[in-house]
Amino acid sequence: MHRAALSTLAAVCSAGILLTACQNPVASVFGTGAPGAPLAVGEEVKIDFFTNAMKLDTGVELEAGSAYALRIATLSNWIDLDIEANEAGGKLDERGFGNSLMRWEWMGYLRRSREHNWFELMLHQPACPRASLVGVSELAFDAASGEYRFTATCDGKLALFVNDSVGRYGDNAGYANISLSRLD
Repeated sequence: MHRAALSTLAAVCSAGILLTACQNPVASVFGTGAPGAPLAVGEEVKIDFFTNAMKLDTGVELEAGSAYALRIATLSNWIDLDIEANEAGGKLDERGFGNSLMRWEWMGYLRRSREHNWFELMLHQPACPRASLVGVSELAFDAASGEYRFTATCDGKLALFVNDSVGRYGDNAGYANISLSRLD
């Protein structure tokens, strides 16, 4: 690549223009609440999510027993190494893909959660790690609003990641804007 083209690509990536090739794992969260305070009822935050983030600390505090809604807008193609489609031939999204698409079946043992699809969007609260680990496939989905709904397991911050092998996030590509709101 020519020096001018590399400079242009670097400028585009640093300006925050969303290209799959940039894969910037930094989160930005936009909301109205006080930092460190749980979301208020009806409050919404926007989270920039990149699939190459091994554990994205959203900085958003959840309150145990409260209901929340996620709306996910996939803004660039999600790709895991060279897998760009799910079993049905559709583009990868927050539901990921089954182990049958992996080159070798034994690789299924390497994903962080064997109970969930590869590349499935996972929710996690480090304050209660085992109890809070959930994939979007387990959440109630409201087709009318396009929202996934869940109840927080404990008080504490929300972390997000796609279900992949530890150490294999560098070959992921993809970006989504996630809206998180508190329902009650």
